[in-house]
Amino acid sequence: MSPGKRNAALILINTALFFAGYNAMVAVFPLYVVYRGGGEGVVGLLVGLFSLSAVVLRFFLTKAAERRGQKWLLAAAVLSAGTAPLLYLLDLGLWYLAAVRIYHAVSLAAFITASQTVLAASAPPEKRGRLFGLYGVVTGLAMAGAPSLGQWVSAKWGYAAFFVGTGLLGLAMVPGQVLLKEPQGAAGQGQAAVPWREVLANRWVVSASLGVAAAAAALGGLSSFLPLYTQKLGLTQFGIYFAAFSLAYTLGGYGAGVLSDRFGRRAVVLWSLPLLSLGLVGLVRLGGYLPLAGCGLCIGFGFGAASTALLVLVTDKTKERERAQAVTFYNNCIDLGMSGGAMLLGGVAALSYNLLWILLSLITAAGFALVLLGMPREGAAPAPAEGKWRK
Repeated sequence: MSPGKRNAALILINTALFFAGYNAMVAVFPLYVVYRGGGEGVVGLLVGLFSLSAVVLRFFLTKAAERRGQKWLLAAAVLSAGTAPLLYLLDLGLWYLAAVRIYHAVSLAAFITASQTVLAASAPPEKRGRLFGLYGVVTGLAMAGAPSLGQWVSAKWGYAAFFVGTGLLGLAMVPGQVLLKEPQGAAGQGQAAVPWREVLANRWVVSASLGVAAAAAALGGLSSFLPLYTQKLGLTQFGIYFAAFSLAYTLGGYGAGVLSDRFGRRAVVLWSLPLLSLGLVGLVRLGGYLPLAGCGLCIGFGFGAASTALLVLVTDKTKERERAQAVTFYNNCIDLGMSGGAMLLGGVAALSYNLLWILLSLITAAGFALVLLGMPREGAAPAPAEGKWRK
């Protein structure tokens, strides 16, 4: 097996482990905060603190990776993912939990940037979409199964067993990190990364990142207010939406990767974002579980396809020594979009849920316009590269 293929396989295995722990924590941590005596406001603060900390930490970690390399960055992610869950076991108050959340955010900030940067360097551009499609499949499967499993473990054996199990998932990432080879040509191997102003001057990167931020804002709003909306309508089995979303997200991510290799990244985005908007509009006057599942399919497929195609486009349109910074900016836009959608639209939701869904669909449409009008007018398909896999 060539070094490129081996790196890709190791990254995908560690991605499955990382997102299994991450998604299990998403489902269980709010319940643990309540168990420790926190109210809804504290839950929102500690959950939001994790994403916002990752946004800030990415800039510092990416700067350090310019000198040390992507393998070092993955090691930081593995260390945090393996040790932070155990720190939650100490009952030292809510301020202590906040400090642990910031430390735990190192894993999110470091792993996503490093794994996507290494994955992009593992294959030539004409195969990159399929590879990132597999990345989306792995994250989607973890999203579908880990939350329910995490809640089951915590309910049956307690929070201590859950946190130990989550830490073991981080420990299981160690062999993959050790066997990984540093990608050739990336910043951190004797090449200085380009200044941030050059990355932000890249219209492909900025347009793709702001477009995905608009789509992520819709997901942030949905995560906060859709459960309340369905409960108000008497649709108590919210898991139907989540299952439909997870399935469609997985299929959409892989399908977008394969199709974008053939038809171009931009073309895939331009049909997937309207699908996301359609799902949001469908939530207006929701009439039962079947329409709820249909909306979940549209939203999951639209976001999975758009986010995958835009990410691959960002890696196509950047040089290797600036790719980590571009991926950092892209993922920070996702986190900021989700945080903004969750935290800033409560007033709209209080006024009218239907108005909220229309507003989110318009925000998604603005992301569509950014992709359509903000990118340079040239073919979106990647230029062919020599060789099947980079060595």
